[in-house]
Amino acid sequence: MLRYLRVLLAVVVSGLLAAPVALAADGGGPVVLTVTGNIAKPNRGPVDAFEDAVFAHLEVKFDKAFTFTLAELQSLPQRSVTVRYEGWPREVTATGPEIGDVLKAAGAEGAKILVQAFDGYAPEFTGDDIARGKLILALAADGKPLSFGGRGPLWLLGPPDSFAGQEGEDSLAFAVIRIDVQ
Repeated sequence: MLRYLRVLLAVVVSGLLAAPVALAADGGGPVVLTVTGNIAKPNRGPVDAFEDAVFAHLEVKFDKAFTFTLAELQSLPQRSVTVRYEGWPREVTATGPEIGDVLKAAGAEGAKILVQAFDGYAPEFTGDDIARGKLILALAADGKPLSFGGRGPLWLLGPPDSFAGQEGEDSLAFAVIRIDVQ
């Protein structure tokens, strides 16, 4: 069983490394986040089933979107949160932009915000949840950049009282690739 999982992991990682990297509209680096839905200033067109293989696999469809590179997310105001959820071995201090600032930069507004991870997991939030300003899109934890294969490169994180009805860490997401605003 362990051998099977190692082979599967090797295939997935090699496929990701061999896949073409989507670049930001200005060619300034690989895209790490795509904001879809109700956006006022898109910088890319619709999903392309070949180029956007993960979105196609997850059956994500959109006509327009706003994309961010890691550098663009780093250029937004950064905020740190220190949290420890049940079952964690220690407290973690994570840094990144507030989700509200990310949405504002994309010209996105809506009452329903879905934050989707690479594996398809997608917790849903209200505009009021986001307006509370407690959720960040972490780019680093404990001073180290988040990596793919860990919790990164983008980790939706906030303290235990970040939004109404929060059920611990399970209400959040790591390996975030998309935010959909309706």
